[in-house]
Amino acid sequence: MDHLTRSLANGLVYAALERVGEIRAQEDRLRALLAGSECRIVPVWLDRNLVADGDGVRAVWLTPDDLPLDEGESPIFLGMVDERACFAVALGDDDPRLPQLERHGRFTELRGIGPVMADPDASVLSYARGMCHWHRRHVYCGACGERTISIQGGHVRQCTNEHCGIHHFPRTDPAIIVLVNDRDACLLGRKREWPAGRYSTIAGFVEPGEAVEQAVVREVREETAIDVVEVSYHSSQPWPFPGSVMLGFHARASAPRDIELLDGELEDARWFSRHEVGQALDGTGPLRLPPKISIARRLIEDWYHHGHL
Repeated sequence: MDHLTRSLANGLVYAALERVGEIRAQEDRLRALLAGSECRIVPVWLDRNLVADGDGVRAVWLTPDDLPLDEGESPIFLGMVDERACFAVALGDDDPRLPQLERHGRFTELRGIGPVMADPDASVLSYARGMCHWHRRHVYCGACGERTISIQGGHVRQCTNEHCGIHHFPRTDPAIIVLVNDRDACLLGRKREWPAGRYSTIAGFVEPGEAVEQAVVREVREETAIDVVEVSYHSSQPWPFPGSVMLGFHARASAPRDIELLDGELEDARWFSRHEVGQALDGTGPLRLPPKISIARRLIEDWYHHGHL
């Protein structure tokens, strides 16, 4: 299995979403798509997505009639799904349209329901969430402080100061996530705020001037005092909570040693045997693994079933 195939199998990744970035600057084309009967709109309110319950949890796909746009409002063009144009709309804190929209479903945090949603719902909702969060955080120019406006289908914000005019682009922060193994055991850690018994893979952000493989070695060392070798890339996953991309790796401990929580990021870290991981995957035993939507779960499952890939 190649790296692209592995990434497409991760949660929040949907291959049939066509971003068609080449038409983002075509304002007439975007207006026509937005006015079309096949257009679908995804509202986002305070980083929450609109979903409906019934036969499972599903996204609420609105039409332009369901969500009349305010004057000057700039929907974000997400792309095409099944030949339908998809847009996201960020709602204000006290948006007067909220009562009307809540007749269609409920606004909720995607992280908790993503694992039970079918594609393309979870993928498109996460994309919309990430874009709307970025827009809310970049109303003002970071260079001069003047207001910015949304252009190019919502994928650029331009400073309105004629002496500045800088273009701001959506930010994605790279983070590594790694399953470390030592023969028939793997290294997992837990944070204080997690549910009792849950452990996951080691993760952290890539620093400026650092290669991602260096980040793997550094993060594992900082959090657990374990040195690793044979760092191998597995796959990636968008993680818009609020705006990261997770770069997944496997690695091998170079010399097994006692774990030390050097930087205090983790409450605990320990080695778990393949047997203990198998029990967790079966839903037995005290160990609780990360949710199926996460790449952390993929890394653990692939190690358990196939060894160090």
